[in-house]
Amino acid sequence: MRFGVFFQAPEATGQTHGERYAEMFDLIAIADELGFDVAWLAELHFGGAFSLLSAPLMVVPVIAQRTRRIRIGTAVTLLPLHHPLSCAEHAATADLLSGGRLEFGVGRGSIPTQFHGFRVPVAENRARFDEALEIIRLAWTQDRFSYHGRFYDVDDVSVVPKPVQKPHPPIRVAVHTAESFAHIGDLGLPIYSGTTTTPLPQLSEYMTLYREHLAAAGHRWETDQMALMLPVHVGADGSAAKDAMRPGVLRYYQNLHAIFSQLPESYGDHLPRLRMIRETIANLPFERFCRDQGVFGDAAEVVDRLQAARDEFGLSQIICWFDQGCMLPRDEVERAMQRFADHVMPKLG
Repeated sequence: MRFGVFFQAPEATGQTHGERYAEMFDLIAIADELGFDVAWLAELHFGGAFSLLSAPLMVVPVIAQRTRRIRIGTAVTLLPLHHPLSCAEHAATADLLSGGRLEFGVGRGSIPTQFHGFRVPVAENRARFDEALEIIRLAWTQDRFSYHGRFYDVDDVSVVPKPVQKPHPPIRVAVHTAESFAHIGDLGLPIYSGTTTTPLPQLSEYMTLYREHLAAAGHRWETDQMALMLPVHVGADGSAAKDAMRPGVLRYYQNLHAIFSQLPESYGDHLPRLRMIRETIANLPFERFCRDQGVFGDAAEVVDRLQAARDEFGLSQIICWFDQGCMLPRDEVERAMQRFADHVMPKLG
């Protein structure tokens, strides 16, 4: 079992953007000392209330310079929003400058403001993702190559630098819809999912689908097949831990509303999801969130919940989002990380 920490780095009252990055770097250095295996960085655009992490691959070498062993992953690089040759160059450079510590998490994305901003049709995201991933793998493993697809035309190029890791950095694909679980199962690639987008009951259904497609396509279940991100808070008292996270969960949905509401009225595909976000803010179903999405409690409660998830889904990595919504005091985040390392990791490893 490996353990990760997830960062989305939204804006915070009283902190500059630079200070938010500096705090994230400090917490990742602490995670490194505590024995966490991977720091995962979101890629999100056009909404500081939701996240300041628009270029996580640029951050990878900075983290590597401040840490000894922790690996650094993208959760996730949004392939439809990048030219694949440029993405291959940036990711290989990040791997090189981090000493081969990059975990290349990729996804097609679904937040409409990002596609609107880059003028990429959301309807093309899966086809663009598939082409981009194929090109990136060719760029990393072939001296020279060509590719002719629907969106990209590559004619006899050599992409440099090559990654340090051979044949390339580990690739993990984010999935949160039935269609994605099935499609990536067909491809046989390791997956990353999160309970903020795929609650545990839904994940149970989708994992069955993934395993069926994985087996039907002739792929084996590997030891590092499935990573899951969950909002986590470990307190000295279970009830107090839940109470401490209620403001952060509400702020998360408020931040999500901030980016979903910043679209022209003509862009209507997002409206059903926007209505759901507004209903959630108006009447926060916090107990359901604690049951199906967040893992908040004392160490024994957190161990029990995560053991159950590990066993049900065959998890190889548990990724903790320790301050969802960015409402906890910094020292409380550090205490929660320490409690997790001291009392939870040894029971799950």
